[in-house]
Amino acid sequence: MSAVVSPFERPRARELQRQRTRAALYEAALAEFAKVGFDRASVAEIARRAGVSRPSFYFHFPTKEHVLLELQWHKELEIAERLESCESLAELIEALPDAVTDIFESISDGDVARDMIAIYARRPDYLPLAEQPFPLVHQLERRFGEAAELGELRSSLDPRQATFLCLTAVFGYLNAGGRPGHFREDLRAAVSLYLAD
Repeated sequence: MSAVVSPFERPRARELQRQRTRAALYEAALAEFAKVGFDRASVAEIARRAGVSRPSFYFHFPTKEHVLLELQWHKELEIAERLESCESLAELIEALPDAVTDIFESISDGDVARDMIAIYARRPDYLPLAEQPFPLVHQLERRFGEAAELGELRSSLDPRQATFLCLTAVFGYLNAGGRPGHFREDLRAAVSLYLAD
């Protein structure tokens, strides 16, 4: 039997403090990345901004990359939520470029957005993607699988391959900077390649 948390259970003071500290470190790290860049960001300065010790950072985030991966997870949740109502693969393919572009642009610092995508695309050895809860990956793989059964997916692709290629194209394009003012148009052209003729 799996453990179910009672809706009447209240977190203890220590757990609430842990959550507040983690949130403060997350916000301080993003601010520091925006100020000096990811590579130059200092864990000591991030901890100072959050009002905690340097070891506290490592208790909550094993590396600076984990902050960007958490940002990626939050942004993917937003994208996946926007795409959930799409009924067909054609609808999803039409909505994906707008959702991705809007969310990418919602990150106030473009360099932080590109750093986030670069960490995600680099796939560090210590962080196998199969173990990560990236919602957009799972949603696209499920939707491409459904589309394959309905004949909506290009027949030469299997759903996993389509997911990998689609996200690589989308995030690679954004990471490279794309053509300013043409993000949506270019992304729409790239993702339309997955539709059956």
